[in-house]
Amino acid sequence: MKGKVKVIVDGVPYEVEVEELGVGKFKVSFDEESYEVEAKDLGIPMGALQAPAQSVSVPSTPVAVPSAPTPSAPVEVPTAPAPTAAGENVVTAPMPGKILRVLVREGDQVKVGQGLLVLEAMKMENEIPSPKDGVVKKILVKEGDTVDTGQALIELG
Repeated sequence: MKGKVKVIVDGVPYEVEVEELGVGKFKVSFDEESYEVEAKDLGIPMGALQAPAQSVSVPSTPVAVPSAPTPSAPVEVPTAPAPTAAGENVVTAPMPGKILRVLVREGDQVKVGQGLLVLEAMKMENEIPSPKDGVVKKILVKEGDTVDTGQALIELG
């Protein structure tokens, strides 16, 4: 699977090309350089990141793009932990931070891996993905709210 993904580094968005090499391993190309990276601890099954046959998709969780490693050296890219569920249907904050944007509305249909909201933590923007297919029943936070780890954010049905 090969595609493009938007990453945000120090508040600046970049478009990078990502090619899946194997489960959790990717080749990331940016500025005529290529890096082999490994995604760890996403909190969702790697199979959930597979796109439907008609489109190519790569998880849109913002990641840091290393600035100066040698292209042949493996680089571990930090990723935002996926939300945990308090019960089956409540998406919770994976870390403390500030809600920058809510990407869905109550009543919206969502698919596994689809971004629900953007949480700023440690000066990085982390898109929190849906852990399952469903309908947004209730949004429990608003833009500008500060949240703690484990705090309920969105209820899915």
